[in-house]
Amino acid sequence: MKNKLLPFLLIIFTLPLYAQNPSSLAGGSSNIFLRAGQSARVSALGGSFTAISDDENALFYNPAGLANIRMGAVALNHAQWIEDIRIDNIVFGYNFDRKLGVALSVSHLWMPAIQGKDGFGNANGDINVTSSIINLGLGYKVDPSLYVGVGIKYFLDDLAGFTASGIAIDAGIYMYLFVPGLTFGLTVQNLGGDIQYDTVQEKIPFTYRAGLAYKIRGTGLRVSVDGVKTIDSDFAIATGLEYTLLKTFSLRFGNQFRNDQKFTPGYGAGLNINQQYLVDYTFYALEDLGNTHRVGFTFRFNLPATKLRTSKSIYKSYRIKKSRPPANVYLESKEDRVVVNWGKVYGAVYNVYAKTHKDGPWKKINSSLIRENSYEFKKPSNTSSKIYISVTSIINSVESAYSKEVEIDVK
Repeated sequence: MKNKLLPFLLIIFTLPLYAQNPSSLAGGSSNIFLRAGQSARVSALGGSFTAISDDENALFYNPAGLANIRMGAVALNHAQWIEDIRIDNIVFGYNFDRKLGVALSVSHLWMPAIQGKDGFGNANGDINVTSSIINLGLGYKVDPSLYVGVGIKYFLDDLAGFTASGIAIDAGIYMYLFVPGLTFGLTVQNLGGDIQYDTVQEKIPFTYRAGLAYKIRGTGLRVSVDGVKTIDSDFAIATGLEYTLLKTFSLRFGNQFRNDQKFTPGYGAGLNINQQYLVDYTFYALEDLGNTHRVGFTFRFNLPATKLRTSKSIYKSYRIKKSRPPANVYLESKEDRVVVNWGKVYGAVYNVYAKTHKDGPWKKINSSLIRENSYEFKKPSNTSSKIYISVTSIINSVESAYSKEVEIDVK
């Protein structure tokens, strides 16, 4: 009776997650929780995050992107799935010396209890099913345009007393391409051996994914596309679109395209309060299965100023990099606002300066250090017909000289 129950439990456990992506290969592996979406933000992008990977969520899609972390973060995500299945996780992200990004997460899947029956059909107690994953990832900046990363995860399934555990490895690369704003990502996930539930051996869902993402400069718009293949599902194309207004409000849209699967996109929104408190929400309407909801809360904090390491440190000592002024500064006029864009200086934060006369003094116009390579401000109403703009970069608290000044007519 015990051995007959196990295959049934495996089907019950994996069916709800397969139901969203029906495949001729379904049933080829166990522990589908290893490839379940863990982030409210990324779920709204259809899971197309391999080449974006710009925050702690890179842990789940491309660990190389953890080197992109610019602020420390603690994030909580909750998914209310079909049939009262719930997924919860907590993620911690950090960056050491702007080169080594680290993230750690603990995730748990809960299913409602299943009524157990004896051989005569009489109720004999509840059957409980749960799954947990502990995930650690590292991303390292090898070069300003090339990051590499690796992740290791420990997972544990409990199917009504039938337990199985194992270790899986992820590895990835992340690249800034020759076109400004264009990035590429490549990842292999869930490398590991078979696991055993009692007398039944099962594979884990080995996955590989490759993606491109393009952030259109000066617009707040980003598009992404991933190709994803697992051993237990058909090849899928995941696409996502994210539009952010004033670095505060975000709208997201995404979908996964598979053979013979109907168009079932996800819709999401995000609120970023002072670059410190973030709230994300995603909604999916699955045909015949009902609605699903995901919500995420993130708290971000500034990283301490980079310091030189002593020889006793586990990290190598290295010189403070010399700051250099940003290149390719250009301006865009949008109704009553001006957008300043400039070439990225890797490892730097920025200040923007303005003056209203050619020979006048420079005045800093940003209230706090800028972490992106763009800045938007309102056109001054009481000024001459032109304003002049210059940008500086700051590395290790050392500010560069002014960039080449540019001018714009604000009348």
